[in-house]
Amino acid sequence: MVGATLRDISRHVDCLSAPDGPYAVVCGRTGCEPYPVAGRRFDDRNTAAEAAEATTEYRATLRQYDPQVPFYEPLVHDLDEGPAGMVPSAEADPRLRYLEFCHNVAGATFEALSEASLREVESAAMETYLTLAEVVEDHDDFALTMLWSVTSELAHRADQREQTDIVDRAAQALRGPNATPALSPDEVLRAAIEELASVGFVAADSVAVGAGPDRWRVTFGNYALAERTGRLPTLPLSVVLARRLPETDFAFTAATPVGDDRWQLTLELGESPTGLVSLDAADDERLYDTASMY
Repeated sequence: MVGATLRDISRHVDCLSAPDGPYAVVCGRTGCEPYPVAGRRFDDRNTAAEAAEATTEYRATLRQYDPQVPFYEPLVHDLDEGPAGMVPSAEADPRLRYLEFCHNVAGATFEALSEASLREVESAAMETYLTLAEVVEDHDDFALTMLWSVTSELAHRADQREQTDIVDRAAQALRGPNATPALSPDEVLRAAIEELASVGFVAADSVAVGAGPDRWRVTFGNYALAERTGRLPTLPLSVVLARRLPETDFAFTAATPVGDDRWQLTLELGESPTGLVSLDAADDERLYDTASMY
């Protein structure tokens, strides 16, 4: 099963990493740090080289299920020699950023399912993905299909506690051992929206506006998953937020269409986690039969 294999490789990378190591693994072509070594540091060049090999293996394994997984050239970089030369986002390939985001969230979620021993959900998600992949015409849709499949099965086959646990585990996997210091909710929401917009998962004009001390209304357009399900999938949003809010409970409590391809989510901080995987839309006219997804 894909989750178990990817999980083992990811855990191996975790064991190799050290919080304050002077070495990183970056793509020699773009300067970015590909998953599963993103944010991780290593004590010496040999250990970093082993992590680079594991990264190649990880991505080759994932490519068995989606041939559109972006190719990287994992190389060891000595941080004492300066930055790796990250390609500015405006110059990077937006398609690759989008595919990478989908693969990272889907891969981390599969790993979390395997780690939590939710085998039924894991197997059902992979079966759904492989079935849909046979009818998907655009290969770029494979990544989104994988993400949709694991989101859909997690929503239908896991209870609220299990869903919250999976979101936390996936967020931790993407956060890595070198997480940035906690930011204020204001800064977190702004950074989360900017991240989603930068990878093309939501429109660039998406915003979060305070609606009370611990309540926010997040409005976004061109959401990659919005038109493909009868319930609004929130898993990618939850993972991005949980990665940046490791000590804060939050809940999505309402989802409302506010125009063509635009949605408004109500986010409440400090609440018992709900709506972290999917959420009923407020307008029944916007609900779709999942069988007509493609």
